Amino acid sequence: MLFGLLFLLAGGGTCAAALPREKVLLDDAWKFHLGNTWGSALNLMKAGADYGPAQPGFRDLTWRAVHLPHDWVVELPFDPNAELYHGYKPTGSGFPQNNVGWYRRQLFVPQADQGRRIWLEFGGVYRDSTVFLNGYTIGHHASGYTSFRYDITDYINYGQTNTLAVRVDASEPEGWFYEGAGIYRHVWLVKTSPLAIAPDGVFVYAAFKDNVPASAATIHLETRLLNSQDNPAPVNVTWQILDPQGKVVAEATGTETVPPWQSATLQQTAQVSAPELWSPDSPARYKLVTTITSQGARVDREETEFGIRTFAFDPVRGFLLNGKQCEIKGTCNHQDHAGVGSALPDAVQYFRVAKLKEMGCNALRTSHNEPTAELLEACDRLGLLVMDENRLLGSSAQNLESLQQQVCRDRNHASVFIWSIGNEEGNATTAVGGQISQAMQRTIHQLDPSRSVTYAANVGNVFTGVNQVIDVRGWNYFVGPDMDQYHEEYPRQPNIGTEVASAFYTRGIYTKDPARGYVTGYDVVAGGETAENWWTFFAARPWASGSFVWTGFDYRGEPTPYQWPCVSSSFGILDTCGFPKDIFYYYQSWWTDRPVLHLLPHWNWPGKAGQDIDVWCFSNCKEVELFLNGQSLGRKTMPANSHLQWTVQYTPGTLSAKGYNNGQLVAETAVTTTGQPAAIRLTPDRSRIRADGQDCSLVTVAVADSGDRTVPTADNLVHFSVTGPGKIIGVGNGDPSCHEPDVYITQAAEHEVSLNEWRTNAVPDATNRPEVVADFNDTAWQQTDVRPEYGPIPANSFLAYRTHVPLTERDLQSAHALLSFGCIDDDGWISVNGKPAGESHQWSDSPAFEIQPYLHVGDNVVAVIVKNSGGPGGLSKGASLILQDQPKVPDWKRSLFSGLAQVIVQSTGGSGEIKLTAQAEGLAPATTVIQATADAPASAIP
Repeated sequence: MLFGLLFLLAGGGTCAAALPREKVLLDDAWKFHLGNTWGSALNLMKAGADYGPAQPGFRDLTWRAVHLPHDWVVELPFDPNAELYHGYKPTGSGFPQNNVGWYRRQLFVPQADQGRRIWLEFGGVYRDSTVFLNGYTIGHHASGYTSFRYDITDYINYGQTNTLAVRVDASEPEGWFYEGAGIYRHVWLVKTSPLAIAPDGVFVYAAFKDNVPASAATIHLETRLLNSQDNPAPVNVTWQILDPQGKVVAEATGTETVPPWQSATLQQTAQVSAPELWSPDSPARYKLVTTITSQGARVDREETEFGIRTFAFDPVRGFLLNGKQCEIKGTCNHQDHAGVGSALPDAVQYFRVAKLKEMGCNALRTSHNEPTAELLEACDRLGLLVMDENRLLGSSAQNLESLQQQVCRDRNHASVFIWSIGNEEGNATTAVGGQISQAMQRTIHQLDPSRSVTYAANVGNVFTGVNQVIDVRGWNYFVGPDMDQYHEEYPRQPNIGTEVASAFYTRGIYTKDPARGYVTGYDVVAGGETAENWWTFFAARPWASGSFVWTGFDYRGEPTPYQWPCVSSSFGILDTCGFPKDIFYYYQSWWTDRPVLHLLPHWNWPGKAGQDIDVWCFSNCKEVELFLNGQSLGRKTMPANSHLQWTVQYTPGTLSAKGYNNGQLVAETAVTTTGQPAAIRLTPDRSRIRADGQDCSLVTVAVADSGDRTVPTADNLVHFSVTGPGKIIGVGNGDPSCHEPDVYITQAAEHEVSLNEWRTNAVPDATNRPEVVADFNDTAWQQTDVRPEYGPIPANSFLAYRTHVPLTERDLQSAHALLSFGCIDDDGWISVNGKPAGESHQWSDSPAFEIQPYLHVGDNVVAVIVKNSGGPGGLSKGASLILQDQPKVPDWKRSLFSGLAQVIVQSTGGSGEIKLTAQAEGLAPATTVIQATADAPASAIP
């Protein structure tokens, strides 16, 4: 599947001598294995001799097929003995069997690509990854959050199939929250001509005189070129700027000669008159087209989206966007979602951004790491400011290289308005912390002069270390006297709230229930400040610039304030599925201009007739009148940035409210006592998706009573099935204590038989040997152990091996029977029951052979003739028979929590109707249709 395929045409419409830039998505056709069977697979003595899955000849027939992005931790069961901070998933210390995963993929590279530069790009692998190509070690990358790339040009077999393998080791954590494991972001193959724009080699930003938008913007253009040739290359660069409607509005040119095997950077400026400014309310995007020609031929071309806007921080006025005060109404977020863990398809990124904007949010902090590029693209296009955060404070060469990569990758995004160099580091207030921070800030300013830098500090009124040198003082908590005193003492330093609130809420629950891990949905339980407390403070202080709530969405791990059975946080304004909690409407009331009127709690309270119920109202209406079954309970004036409360004796029926502005009715709402659950309802967030094998629809599952009213307390177990060109990839319900699977994998059941009882005898050669016949008498042969590191055969010798394998009729029902060897050194001829089953001619292959057709009930004989060419050889590192059943169709299911659940349905690539059906005992079933078409609009982009 090709994404962003770009053909560069020379003058006259014919292909240029240089081949076009091409970007190929490598998310499909991967095989996955969980386990550390082969250790590191590294052979540090000889290049190209890495063993096990790194070798092209390795058989991965019994490995599970997976589609990227993939997170294997979300597939694991919950375990109360596992680390609570990582959501009680059994990884890390104490669970070595779950810490290492292997991925393999075949990659065909045409002969026509010879002469191009070929890059392999990983959006993110958690964590400690080693990449192999055709048995060669290509590179090692430790961080689980930063993207990385390798130039694999010299390792490719052109015109042939190449074997790509990735070993992932998630033994060690990087964070104190759920992190997942695996290749959880996209993988790309990028092909360019030898003379081309360097990776992340384009930088474009707009500036205005005095940083205030006027009639014209100066566009700063920068392009770094890479010449991977033996001769100097004369280059002409043409920059074209296209407005949001696609019209060319500015151009510039530059020339340079790039030395052989070196890079060169060209800079230029252009003017754009009366530009459309990017903002969260109007995310207008321009496009820079950079074209490279050399000696009359076009050799490269790249398109870069960007925004024309200005960012500034003023110590009195706070944050200024396009020269105007802009209060940050933001949320902090980790990167996981219900059903898929950390492996979010792009459509889920857009879904989450759209939910935050619906609430009135205008900014997002990527807590606490470099985000996936696709999240930034969603923020660019939908309009959400981004605080782009670095994982660790550090100025070592390795840390600065990682920081440089992050800045160069992300600096063209319109949404990124500030860089954060870290979060709550222990040494941040020391002199050393200040020196490290100064070096990091200096590095960012060199790469990006258009933005400020901050650091998320949790130290209150302290002006030492990082706070003394940072552009913008960041505040994690300490709302109140600390901030006021700091601002009074250091009035020239701008401020921003980087993290506030840490309040707890459980969706649809209104009493504390520690046994089940639930807190109340009222805004009364706070680890830091309540929503009302922090927002009231910031709303009255423009100099504070606004802040980011901890958090926008619930996330796995860090279960707070409870531990087991709780497996996820309760900090979110929305739950892990993106279903709004009641507090969502408090923020919507004061972060948007549209009328908002919301009542809590629900009105289903059997057994509580006549008892007092606390009724809250979140609204931005100036007055609100409450009614119970049509009888007025009084009208109240809404205090600014606050809420209203009544105490109401419970009576079944309808609790309703009317909102007024200046005496005019502007909003109405009601909550009604429902009947018993009667039917399932399915509501997709998008009923039309792209037929590309990537796009998704997030389907809300609800239960209604006989009057078609949603039952807010329903907890029915619902089963799901899908037909057509789609599949289910995850389910969730937002319950912080639910231990049901999010993923039902189709891994076939396996039974491994270790083959340890071998006999050996010397033979003169390997052809037509009677020793391989099933009824050959081997009782006089010498017994041997094939598990040691090296076999027993001397150089230039042949040895026959035989073993007997008793199998039952049940064993023969297996779909696959894979005969697997740790090592056959150097050449091997394999027979099963006297029939040839395969050959091996590479000692480092760890070969495996499908032998199911040769097996029968009773005694089976495996015979191997081995020829050793030099040094000790033979069978070594073990042998086994893996019997694998046909995978069963998974039974996808999920219980509703507080009346809701979610199913994520993904395209499998074809066009047509995807039908999702939901069934539950005692309820009328439901079916919804999602149309997969080639021309469907991109995920949630207006």
